[in-house]
Amino acid sequence: MAGFGNVKISHLRKYHAHLLQQAFDMKMRISSYWAIVLRRIVDSLALYLQLSVKYLVNSQFQKEVVAEMVDPRGGGGVERMMEESPSVASKREKLKNSIKLLKESKDAVAAIVDQTSGYGDR
Repeated sequence: MAGFGNVKISHLRKYHAHLLQQAFDMKMRISSYWAIVLRRIVDSLALYLQLSVKYLVNSQFQKEVVAEMVDPRGGGGVERMMEESPSVASKREKLKNSIKLLKESKDAVAAIVDQTSGYGDR
C-alpha cells in the first residue's frame, strides 16, 4: 500500500482473522482521517496568523500612527500624510492632459460629423 511501504505480517498469524480485519479497518480509517486532521491544523494555523496580523495592524500599529501624528516634537504628521508624492502629481498631470486632449478630440469629431451631415442635406 502506498504510504506504508513493506509491512511484515508474519507475527500477525497468531491472531484471529476477525480481529485482524478490525485492526486493519481501524488503521485505514485513522490513516485517512489523519490527512484531514493535518489539513485542518494547517488551515487553523493560517487563520490564526491572519488574525494575529490583523490584530497587530488594527491595535498596535494604529496606536503608533496616532502617536506619531500628534507628537509635538515631530509635528505635521497629518500634513505629511496629505502631501502628494511627485510620482502621483506627475500621473495626475498626465491624466489631466489626456482628458483635455480627449475633450478636444470629441469636439473635433463632433464638428466633422456636423459638417458632413450638413453637406449631405444640400
